[in-house]
Amino acid sequence: MIRRYAITGMMICALLTTQTLSQPATLYAAANPESLSQTTGDIYVNPSYDEINQMIEEVAKEKAIPSIILKAIAFKESSWRQFDKEGNPLFSRPEHPAIGIMQVATYNDNDLETIHKLKTDIMFNLRVGAELLDEKWRFTPTIGDGDRNKLENWYFALWAYNIWTDKNNPNTLAATSPGTLTYQEKIFNVLAHPEGFLARYIDPVEVTSIPAELLPAAGIPLKTDSWMTPEPIHYGDLNSADTPGGEPADPGDPNEPKNPDDPNNSNNPVDTQDPPYEEEVPDPPQTPVALELIRLAGKDRIDTAIEQALKGWPDGAGTVVLARADHFPDALAGAPLAAQYDAPILLTSSQALEARVAEAIMALGPEKVILLGGEGALSQKISAKLEDLGWDSERQIRVSGLNRYETAANIALATSGIAQSLSAGSIEAVALATGQNFPDALSIASVAGIKQMPILLTEGKTLPRETLEALKDLNPQKVYLIGGEGAISLSIQDTIQEQLSLPSSQLVRLYGDSRYDTMAAVAEAFAGESQGLCFATGQEFPDALAGAALAARLNATVILLPKSSIEDYPRLKNAIAQYPCNFETQPYIFGGEGAVSPEQVAELKELLENTYVAVNLTD
Repeated sequence: MIRRYAITGMMICALLTTQTLSQPATLYAAANPESLSQTTGDIYVNPSYDEINQMIEEVAKEKAIPSIILKAIAFKESSWRQFDKEGNPLFSRPEHPAIGIMQVATYNDNDLETIHKLKTDIMFNLRVGAELLDEKWRFTPTIGDGDRNKLENWYFALWAYNIWTDKNNPNTLAATSPGTLTYQEKIFNVLAHPEGFLARYIDPVEVTSIPAELLPAAGIPLKTDSWMTPEPIHYGDLNSADTPGGEPADPGDPNEPKNPDDPNNSNNPVDTQDPPYEEEVPDPPQTPVALELIRLAGKDRIDTAIEQALKGWPDGAGTVVLARADHFPDALAGAPLAAQYDAPILLTSSQALEARVAEAIMALGPEKVILLGGEGALSQKISAKLEDLGWDSERQIRVSGLNRYETAANIALATSGIAQSLSAGSIEAVALATGQNFPDALSIASVAGIKQMPILLTEGKTLPRETLEALKDLNPQKVYLIGGEGAISLSIQDTIQEQLSLPSSQLVRLYGDSRYDTMAAVAEAFAGESQGLCFATGQEFPDALAGAALAARLNATVILLPKSSIEDYPRLKNAIAQYPCNFETQPYIFGGEGAVSPEQVAELKELLENTYVAVNLTD
């Protein structure tokens, strides 16, 4: 598993890291990152396959996971290797890598003892990976009666072991990458067709996937929905001695479907004498997190954006987005465009490219620089300075319009053009927010970046011509209206519905009594779309704007915070406390103590410590 991206360098990391679990890439020897340095002369050798098989079966029994599931994951992640052929610990990439046989990527960069054990102790690595999988089992929707021995019931847990987003939704992949298997389907494929040495340790079994037509067309399955175990059902090697209650049962041939009506079947879902697993099993050992919120801040808004960019893109960026530091309109729609290019957003004064910003651009070394707004927003002097630094007119892209609405429309079209090539004739969704103020647009900015969703701006009572034309060009299947009727009138909603011929259900208004209640509504609506949370003040725009680009890179949602106590906004408080952070991402603060106070940080810690639970990393 590889995280999507991580922040490294001088930044202090806390117990949980900015980590999404994703598909394995090329594996490297652990030699580059300082925190993962290998002592010279320490050469390790992988145990034999027989020994590894025995280890996996031991850990699987400890954690009540069918061993065939754990064996397939270890095969998919590392081909049962803890070390490479040169005797170095195996990892996925130089920056904050996934480590070892289970490609574990949830650890504190400063916890060198744990990192060393993950690198050198294969049994420890297996246990941590198994605990992560068990965590996913409990976090994701329950399938059927929750019987852990039914292989089909692990579908969602396997999905989440990789990443709990619609990137593993087969319907999403069918639309964006036809013929590509999801992670859970790849694991099931390993089980059905074990290759090489693996065929000695597992019998082929055709595990039944949940049919794609039963899954949501986009997004992730809801925990509140009922999910039946797909048939035919296949069983692992657990028995009731491995789970609380009941007599040991012979699982038999895992590839032989069991008759659910057979009274002798110990896994009969209608057997009222044997309640579902979840009702009987105590929670696994979990360690409350001594949570640290990492603050990324500079002496002012420009420095904070530089800090975010350099720490978020330590190896440089192919593109940099440049926006005006003192005025928000031209930049409001920029976060999704930045996310499409995997670009940081830097801020500068309107009339000149500040020396510190120029230094940051040179340090990032982009191929292209995107300027948001016309020469009234970012003057010709800025463009000339960029040219002096080596970014000539062919390496500069200015996205602008005659006003803020046309600028946002052109940014939206550029965003969608990159994501969709406009060949499909329609995109999934667009967000619409007022162009008169920044909070509503910034409430959706990071989510829009993650979902490749353009942002358009509107006046309060009438829909600007430029915005309507962009909506027609984009032809979205759904429009999110961010803000109440005071921000976006009912007449605008009616105009959009009529002009785009959308059913009323496809115009979704997310709003609240204040900007922070609207923020809560957005967080509630898109809970599960990201892996964690970042925080910025909602009183000013710059920290959240530049932070939205970084958060999208980290697959996190930016939450806007009030100046006063979070307790003053119960809906926002609840949205933060109940956000499904998936236990893998570290929360970050964007901006200094004048923006997000130490008192607010203390409030957030209290809220998040009830949500974030660390993987138990003890033997």
